Amino acid sequence: MGNSTSTEVFGDESQYKYQAPGPNDSRSPCPALNILANHGYLPRDGKNITPEMLQLLLQEKMGMSWLNVKTVIHKAYKAVGKNGLLSLSDLSYHGLDGLEHDSSLSRLDAALSDNQQDKFNQERFNTFLSFSKDGKFLTTEDVAAARLYFLADSKANNPHFLWNENFKTVTWVETAGLLHILGKDGRISVEDAKVIFEKETFPPGWQKPDSFGVIGTLSAVRALTKAADEHEKQQRIKHDDT
Repeated sequence: MGNSTSTEVFGDESQYKYQAPGPNDSRSPCPALNILANHGYLPRDGKNITPEMLQLLLQEKMGMSWLNVKTVIHKAYKAVGKNGLLSLSDLSYHGLDGLEHDSSLSRLDAALSDNQQDKFNQERFNTFLSFSKDGKFLTTEDVAAARLYFLADSKANNPHFLWNENFKTVTWVETAGLLHILGKDGRISVEDAKVIFEKETFPPGWQKPDSFGVIGTLSAVRALTKAADEHEKQQRIKHDDT
């Protein structure tokens, strides 16, 4: 892990200190983007963001590959971009052609939150943390099980549950990012997860991966879906035994 180009690209890192957002600042359902705004890498008000800004930051600060970033940016600006700009709150758009989705790890579904799906929900997040088997780390297996739980919960309790293959892919890809970009090697500590989701700032000592590209993403997604399949299998066995 390392960030040899960060100083060259962003200059003096001391200018990027954390500041909590104000009441008129724009924030998204995505903690990682909110972190970038809270530290001033993105405009601190979260508004008038260009594709070029996101491309630079997601590659150079977060370690995502060019192709991964290009795919995300194209979809985001196609869905909610306005004259080549977007504000972070625009990403709360809830539609089949968007990126925001139900069954979040830390946000309530749109229909169950009076369209406040961008707002962090502590109770839901605590439920997510409870999937850590050892109480210290959230592993690939833990997070896959949590994903299945929240998906089943939305199906059972949200009469307006919005879901398709696109959202299925988005959830696994963003989960891979949580475990391999904000976390490391397929897991993240519970304490780091709290810092990321509750405070929306970088965990102490965090460094971006050298590169998290298409191959790494596909490998991480395969590991997650395999873990999900195994979890479902074990749940069926338990059910049959009873």
